[in-house]
Amino acid sequence: MKLCDTCNELFDDDKDLCPVDSVRLADAGKSPFIGKYIDDRYRILAFLGQGSMGAVFRALDETTSRQMAIKLLHGSRVADPNSRRRFLREAKTISSLNHPNIVKLFHYGLLGEEQPYIVTEFLKGESLARRIRDKGHISLDEALPIMRQVLSAVAEAHRAKIIHRDLKPENIVLENEIVKVLDFGVAKLMFERNEQSGSLTMDGKVCGSPGYMSPEQCRGEELDIRSDVYSLGVTIFEMLTGKRPFYADDVMGLMFMHVNRPPPSMNAIRVDLPFPNGLEAAVRKSLSKTKFERQANAEELLDDIEMALSKFEKKKDSAAVASSGWIPFDDASTKAVHMALKDSQFAITTPQEVLNIPESQLREDTAHAEQASGKKDILSAGSKHRFNVFVFTLVSAFLMFSALKLVFPEQPPPALSTVEELITQGRTAEALQMLDKIKRQKLKPQEQTYVDDLLFNLGVRLAQAKNYQGAADSLLRVSKNSEHFAKATNLGKRYRKLSEN
Repeated sequence: MKLCDTCNELFDDDKDLCPVDSVRLADAGKSPFIGKYIDDRYRILAFLGQGSMGAVFRALDETTSRQMAIKLLHGSRVADPNSRRRFLREAKTISSLNHPNIVKLFHYGLLGEEQPYIVTEFLKGESLARRIRDKGHISLDEALPIMRQVLSAVAEAHRAKIIHRDLKPENIVLENEIVKVLDFGVAKLMFERNEQSGSLTMDGKVCGSPGYMSPEQCRGEELDIRSDVYSLGVTIFEMLTGKRPFYADDVMGLMFMHVNRPPPSMNAIRVDLPFPNGLEAAVRKSLSKTKFERQANAEELLDDIEMALSKFEKKKDSAAVASSGWIPFDDASTKAVHMALKDSQFAITTPQEVLNIPESQLREDTAHAEQASGKKDILSAGSKHRFNVFVFTLVSAFLMFSALKLVFPEQPPPALSTVEELITQGRTAEALQMLDKIKRQKLKPQEQTYVDDLLFNLGVRLAQAKNYQGAADSLLRVSKNSEHFAKATNLGKRYRKLSEN
């Protein structure tokens, strides 16, 4: 069969042009479902592909004239009444997801008694997998908005207690600037629960794609949302480097590596693409072998990535300012200088204004200035000269002071240096006591920020060492004005509960 993409009509294979629109016909594929109706509403137009979950078709919703995607899922799992009820219950839950980066599930049902189907929006973009193949890897600037949208979508599903179970670049579609995540919960629709292990299986196979499966998924254990965090880590790793963290000759070898091998560094995989240390740490944490050591959900992974890149951008901006030699003036300083020199014989202009003055005008202004100065008495000229020298000295002193502050930034107080030494030596209790004493002093804003950063980083480090009591004590000391306060408070409460168990 052949399909006209303009009028959505099907024609026999012997036709090349649509008799109605005179446009070239496209191959609709070979399937007995083409041209048939589903639920007396969706007319199947073309066969799009076959996957492990079933066949995918392009269809037309006759009630809205909107193109849709229909997935006819393998029916062997809904042969009994209990399985059919489970399919309908899970599909209803998934259809409740409403997020701009999640492909919407509009309709679901059963053809006859054993053929499940789902109807979703039809996408015309390319998969992230194709983009990675075409480009070799995705640059950090291009990858960041993709990561934000994907993680935002998965976070929404996690809040609804829905686990994707099969996150990978093939299930992420890019439509211009919009990113869509496909197949939320479809794995759970198709795989039945093993009552002994709690895992999902189909025909003896564990649910998931081996290249992106978490260690617990490889072991066939019951999953929670942290399994998705691991799959997201693999996806981000591949997107940025062009390679997955693990490769093997067979599926069992690959699953063994997920369970036992530590992931390589992204910087080691691509020495030509230096990644910020904070980003490297966030991705490495998401790939932890133990789910308790990963980010708790997709939202926390996004927070870690955003924080890492924010600090990286601040460092780049500071380095750019320092290397340029330019000392920035705020509006108040600029106004003060202009007012001080307002009545002097020298005019303050911007560099651009100087460049725009014609050479003839400069010569004319110079001649007028010399003629006017010759008519003034010596005493008056001397007074103005002394005034200009005074103003010039004042401005020079201001510039020198600003330059010294830029070149020699304020160092933390000696006591904070001592705290750092204590932390390095592992004497965290003494470090926290000293930080308490320092916080009772009247600190400058930059000193308070420094203290809060120390407390936050110390808490994270202690949590990684599974010292949950120490981590909670450190994180809950972060001040309310800190950018880390909300996250530190949430983590601190969580680690306190873990320490009490």
